[in-house]
Amino acid sequence: MRTLLLTVLILSMACPAAASDASPLRLSGPPIAESLPLLAMAHNGQAWAQDFDVRFIPWHSPDMLRAMVAGGQVDAAIVTTAAASTLRNKGVNCRVALLHESPVWIVSVRPGADTLESLEGTLLFPFGPGEMPELFYKATMAGKQGNITTRHTGGALEAVNLLLAGKGDHAMLSEPTASIALLRSRAMRDKGAPLLVKRVDMCRAWERSFPGHRLAASCVAFFGPRADEEQQVRAFNAAYARACAWVKEHPEKALELARTHFPALASQMETGAVDNLEIHILEGTRARNDALFFLARINEISPAAIGGAMPGNDLFGVNP
Repeated sequence: MRTLLLTVLILSMACPAAASDASPLRLSGPPIAESLPLLAMAHNGQAWAQDFDVRFIPWHSPDMLRAMVAGGQVDAAIVTTAAASTLRNKGVNCRVALLHESPVWIVSVRPGADTLESLEGTLLFPFGPGEMPELFYKATMAGKQGNITTRHTGGALEAVNLLLAGKGDHAMLSEPTASIALLRSRAMRDKGAPLLVKRVDMCRAWERSFPGHRLAASCVAFFGPRADEEQQVRAFNAAYARACAWVKEHPEKALELARTHFPALASQMETGAVDNLEIHILEGTRARNDALFFLARINEISPAAIGGAMPGNDLFGVNP
């Protein structure tokens, strides 16, 4: 099924229908903070001085996003940098518009030093062997010795449940799951659950392993004919940056937007699980180099994870 879906995706993107200048830009994102500016752009485009209309379509699983891209239902979406590389390598017209430095944490059952080398016990990874969480960890360790046993789970929520049940010592979690895990541990203290803490900031761990390189593991990618419209991509980037600033300055209004498409994310914002709406955009030559550096480190471990080969500068939709 996965092979069939990918074939349909490649065919549909290799032979795209002509785009209409008047058609809205269809944007998609998962229930994370980086999607809130996309929602804002869809509901009040004039505020960001954008000269194009936006329609926002949420995605709730990678399979759902792949199906929408295969069906030509979205023009751009928040994806991992590795996923964008894979699509490009498979022949899909996919280009990165901008990159994010998204928060990822090692959440632990006890406090301690904020380094990967200091971890002891069992580290839980969402998803199976060879998936991005494990590859990301191995790349960040960069040959350093650790005293840790690793275990794979069926997903982030399963990893959290195992931590709370005392069946693991650490888990690699992205936001907002990392903050949700801490809130759940506080609520379950009377049931004997450990009080979880955010111990290792993986963005900072990456920079310690590779000085001068930021973690450019997430991006907004454009697909199909819109991927080749450099003026459109530049206009999107400028509007998105202004919308990011608005989200940070108006958390209550951002919460109202979240309620329309992401009730669970809105609930997390209300309970304080999502309390930092500052979105770190990476653009320009340095960001491009950071992304290619990240992909190169993953490629050294598993070329298949980025589509079989390192992409070139044509992965990016605008010139710095």
